[in-house]
Amino acid sequence: MIESLLLGLLQGLAEFLPISSSGHLVLGKSLLGMKDVGMFFDVMLHAGTLLSIFVFFRKKLIQLFLGIIRREKESCLYAFYVVLASIPTAIIGIGFKDPLEALFVNPRAVSIALLFTGTFLFLTRFTKPNEQEEFSSINWWKALIIGTVQGIACIPGISRSGSTISSMLFLKVNRKFAGEFSFLMSIPAVGGAALLDFKHWLECQGADALIQSCQDAGAFNIALLSGMVVAFASGLFALRWLITFVQKGKFHHFAWYVWAAGIFGLLFIHP
Repeated sequence: MIESLLLGLLQGLAEFLPISSSGHLVLGKSLLGMKDVGMFFDVMLHAGTLLSIFVFFRKKLIQLFLGIIRREKESCLYAFYVVLASIPTAIIGIGFKDPLEALFVNPRAVSIALLFTGTFLFLTRFTKPNEQEEFSSINWWKALIIGTVQGIACIPGISRSGSTISSMLFLKVNRKFAGEFSFLMSIPAVGGAALLDFKHWLECQGADALIQSCQDAGAFNIALLSGMVVAFASGLFALRWLITFVQKGKFHHFAWYVWAAGIFGLLFIHP
């Protein structure tokens, strides 16, 4: 139960703060000697953080949904950019699935990736605010670049929110829009990954227990539900905090923590 609560808290905070949830989960498990909690637990943690996105951005999502139904140009274009950004993410995530998964058992590689994330975040301090109207600051080729960056962030230690928001700031996208778009474009990515894992879990329920990929698949229990609830609650908190930092131009301050985490991992955590 304690492990579930800790991992739920870590997932909720690190999923949205630009510090890499996957990287922290790898280092946390290695540091505390935690065993693999199973793919179904991972699915439920992602479901918790995904739900927090829907709750936090509920007004924007309803506005977009109604706008698409009414065929409003801006809403349809917004949805198009989200879909467009999801294409390179899916290609990278699915095409390089095996080598990416291998990195989840390599704390040293994760630590190095955290150092790269910290550098990326720090460089945003040199970006200048874009005073353009929020939506007009993005276009189709920027959406493709941002989606590619999100795909690269499948590497544990590379923060999804940190890398996508940073890349948008480098591309002169409006700060407020950058924070919003980063999380709305994560819905297909996070939701799709959770669905694939859930599908695999369902297949494993009728599979031979000797199949390696089905070992420790996990099952529903109160500890798992508790972890999901904690991931949801901490995710809401992290979202509100991060959006404030982005809008105030203080995004680069997270670099100091990420650098410290990467250095700590290199010095004290070994495979």
